[in-house]
Amino acid sequence: MKCPSCENIIRPAQVTERESHGLNVHFHCPHCRARLAVNGRATRAKLMGFVLLLSGSGVMLWGPERSWVFGLMVCVAGGVLAISARRKEQQLRWLDKPGGADQN
Repeated sequence: MKCPSCENIIRPAQVTERESHGLNVHFHCPHCRARLAVNGRATRAKLMGFVLLLSGSGVMLWGPERSWVFGLMVCVAGGVLAISARRKEQQLRWLDKPGGADQN
């Protein structure tokens, strides 16, 4: 992940304190102490994409003979949803600037 404030790369192991509100996660950048948040909607969409991927796989494997086309379409839709949501999830939201003031 990349901090929108200081443009440094943040690895998950560097984050020591975090607050969770369901799938929304808030934490501080270890470099500039800006308060950041992970997009909870993107996390939900990613989980829904994986569920669709698994459901489509199940239909393809254990469904009637002609249902593999429907299962394939569901798998592709779930994969596209999961990949696009993962890309959106990597973009962090900036909740407050370090020091509470604008630093332009």
